[in-house]
Amino acid sequence: MKFFRWAPGLWLLGLGGAARGEGPVPSTAPALVFQWRQETAPPPAVGESILYVIKYGFLSAGSATLEVTSTAPVAGRSAYHLLSEARTNAGMDAFFKVRDKNESWVDAQSLCSLRFRQDLREGKTTRRVETVYDHPEQRFLYRKWKNGKESSRDGSVPPFVQDVLSALYYIRSRPLEIGREYAVDANSGATTWPLVVRVLRRESVRVPAGRFQCLRLEPVLAGEGIFQAKGRLEVWVTEDFPHVPVLLRSKVMVGSFDAEMKDYRPGVPLSPSGMGPSMAASTP
Repeated sequence: MKFFRWAPGLWLLGLGGAARGEGPVPSTAPALVFQWRQETAPPPAVGESILYVIKYGFLSAGSATLEVTSTAPVAGRSAYHLLSEARTNAGMDAFFKVRDKNESWVDAQSLCSLRFRQDLREGKTTRRVETVYDHPEQRFLYRKWKNGKESSRDGSVPPFVQDVLSALYYIRSRPLEIGREYAVDANSGATTWPLVVRVLRRESVRVPAGRFQCLRLEPVLAGEGIFQAKGRLEVWVTEDFPHVPVLLRSKVMVGSFDAEMKDYRPGVPLSPSGMGPSMAASTP
């Protein structure tokens, strides 16, 4: 039932659940003088909400949401609060009950991750993890609570690293041209993996929310990672900005699990300076 870490409206949610937290962490020496980068891409739209139904073949297995809930200060920085939740339906609860929650706080200026939190309830297993990123020092602190036991790790990260949830929003902010690849360093479970997202082609996709002209994306992890002998993940986002994730499909040995968009509510883009309304707003 690990598919619920892949499918709940987060194209990379599985990276958060299935990446191995005991792997090597790259050694990166902090820069002598740190400067926050200034992203010129449109920021996340506060209030945006996406509802998904999760299916295994023709069977409904659960639902998921993906939201930009608010803005909040984190370590003296203005940040966007991202939230993803997934849950099994009543029929599936009888076999394997899932209640998963992921939160990310994204720096408003640089669109990198400042903090990531994950609360998982899957069957009889409960787990909570929290990672805090110190970008000026290029360090992270990772803490995990599993079945009542606590552990922690710290280490180095590349500049402007993303967590698995903020990585989705960062990729959505890119121009996404067919035939191009977009790279980002994604951190999960005290491990950082180079992630490349390939823009394959244009396709028309029908989901419960309607029909959309989409770009078909394939995220690929360089080297060892979650896709090793585990399956394949494909994502369809709207061709026009804000590149809304319409369909997510995780292919495994026994078939595929789909997260299909059922409802979309646009938000209001805010200016990174002062968090006031931005001039540009767009809907799929």
